[in-house]
Amino acid sequence: MPILEVPSRYRVPTRGEAVLELSGTTIRECIAEAETRFPGFLELILDSQGRQKRFVRFFLNGEGLERDALDSALEPGDRVTIMASAAGG
Repeated sequence: MPILEVPSRYRVPTRGEAVLELSGTTIRECIAEAETRFPGFLELILDSQGRQKRFVRFFLNGEGLERDALDSALEPGDRVTIMASAAGG
């Protein structure tokens, strides 16, 4: 099963869980499954049109992914890390 690593900023819906084992075969499917288990999670990661929010980055097994690579295929044991960028001014 793929593993989704959740940064502390997005752990309120997951009730503090930092690592989620999910059965999805793409990043999008894993996020949808996380939303089913933890309502409110998806809206932190995706916008209303289902696209990756501006300050969210994904890494697959430590490698940065291009924006909106949500349909990237996952294999059992893959680790998807969500990074929350901080904006400043």
